[in-house]
Amino acid sequence: MFGRSKRTRRDAVPIAVAALLLACHAAHAEYWVSIGAYRAAETAQKLAAEANDKAALSFSVRAADTAEGSIYRVVAGPFASRRDAQTGAVQVRDAGFADGWIVGLDGASPPSTAATLDPLIDSAADTRFDTDFPDISLDEWSLDDDLPPIEVLLRGLPDMPTVEPAPARASPASEPAPETVVPENYRLNRLHRDARLRPRPDDEEAGPLAAFEARMKWYTSARSLPSDDALRQRSGDSTPLDHNADLRLLWRPQFGAVKLHVDHSTIWRRTDAVARSPGLTFDQTPTGDGRRLMDLTWGDTEPDDSGNQRLHRLDRFAAEYRTNRWGVTVGRQALSWGSGMVFQPMDLFNPFSPTTVDQDYKAGDDMILVEHLFPDGSDLQVLAVVRRESPVGMQRSDVTWDASSVAAKYRAVMGDNELEVMVAGHYNEQIVATGMRIPLGGALLRSDLVWTRSNGRIHISGVVNADYTFGIAGSPVHVFGEYFHNGFGVSELPGDLAQLPTALLERVAIRGELFNLMRNYIAAGASFRWHFLLNQSLAVIANLHDSSCVAQTSLNYDSGDASRLQVGLAVPLGNAGDEFGTLAVGDDLTIGGGEQGFLRFVHYF
Repeated sequence: MFGRSKRTRRDAVPIAVAALLLACHAAHAEYWVSIGAYRAAETAQKLAAEANDKAALSFSVRAADTAEGSIYRVVAGPFASRRDAQTGAVQVRDAGFADGWIVGLDGASPPSTAATLDPLIDSAADTRFDTDFPDISLDEWSLDDDLPPIEVLLRGLPDMPTVEPAPARASPASEPAPETVVPENYRLNRLHRDARLRPRPDDEEAGPLAAFEARMKWYTSARSLPSDDALRQRSGDSTPLDHNADLRLLWRPQFGAVKLHVDHSTIWRRTDAVARSPGLTFDQTPTGDGRRLMDLTWGDTEPDDSGNQRLHRLDRFAAEYRTNRWGVTVGRQALSWGSGMVFQPMDLFNPFSPTTVDQDYKAGDDMILVEHLFPDGSDLQVLAVVRRESPVGMQRSDVTWDASSVAAKYRAVMGDNELEVMVAGHYNEQIVATGMRIPLGGALLRSDLVWTRSNGRIHISGVVNADYTFGIAGSPVHVFGEYFHNGFGVSELPGDLAQLPTALLERVAIRGELFNLMRNYIAAGASFRWHFLLNQSLAVIANLHDSSCVAQTSLNYDSGDASRLQVGLAVPLGNAGDEFGTLAVGDDLTIGGGEQGFLRFVHYF
């Protein structure tokens, strides 16, 4: 997160005046919520401006001197007590900032650095920061012993997610922000728990022609296949490699209350294994629109005989109209529901696999989304997703109600607690769901319970989890645990996987809504920052029926303010016949098993 640019010192008089004014304003404040620290002042300024648009808090940039030079913290506050800071931390993570932690300045609050933006002003905000940054020693900052939980609603965990507009939680005693937003992929990579929001320019101030951004990604993964693996027998390769290069161009022009979302991806993929076996996956790059209303993909929708695939697609193609309390978005867009960290029974729309690494962008669906933010901070979302029946060969089938979805979700704010209620008609099934988020001391408890009526049967799925963050040696450590019950799963795997229940097979192989075959699972994980540029995460998913599990770890190196290098390894541990072991598919052939590794580099510009 640290850039290379250096801060230049200006006239000390305005600095002293600004520091004196803040001291008079908040002489008794001691606590702040920090969401990032940067070497580049410009990067910190952009993040502060964006944070003011997302949360009903006041964010500013604070400079601190270290032995390695100046850094710039982006903080919310000040808060008069740690309890108030913990309440503020809930709003910070609700706005999508996963790395928020409480810091304090011994004896007094840190001096003001820049004019902060008022998120409640009903006009276009001025994101320019012209005020100088006063110096304070990093030694004066203290890390709170009992850090608040980091709410990233881990559904995965994009390493550098972008944001999609949607109503955010507002303070009950204030009017909502004109553009309150949450990250489109706020479900972060479930096994890689370090999410970070990359700063973006103010599109409205810059103008339509300047509202372009881009992401370049290179991704390579490898598997070590057992000797009797069906994929190894077919391809003759014991260590197949997959390569994926993706150039994503983003355009976000704003015309008053209307904003366009256009993302174009140019994708090149190459695999040594022409046929893929099911199981754990690191990558879920969308390559076709067979079931979507609009066909916005052109090129090779399937790999050729050499395993190469080249295609273009519009993964975002939507127009959004937003006021203080209403939002309407029409077109291809992404949406995630639910409070799961590893498993997502409440998310009906393109959920990520628990082991998927690249979760920067969730695949979009063609939908109409209507949102309303109530004065007390509660909100309502109503949507309709139009789909086609399963395509036959290369022919696109007709749009049908049986494959489409209509859903509504209401989120009620009750003090520090939240209650969600969802009803949906999804693929001709009836779904009712409820969820809770309850702070417990320094932890946050979440739960989702989902009733699904399918073909005359009731299936009940649910998830409950908690996470907690604390400090060790001056670095935040985040830990979490989760239990998941799959109402469509089985208690014992059949000898022939084709004998699995139809409802389960459909969700695993066709819809992509489930990624596990059995009923009960637990997951646990932790992340720790070894250095301000190096973070490590570790997570384990265990099947409670056969005791098999998969362990996954990754190292994330921030090579710059807008780039990241990531390497990781997943190791399944199980015996023959176990879900995370090897499963027989006939003729002495198996699928599953074998270690998997990946290398991933992402650069934004």
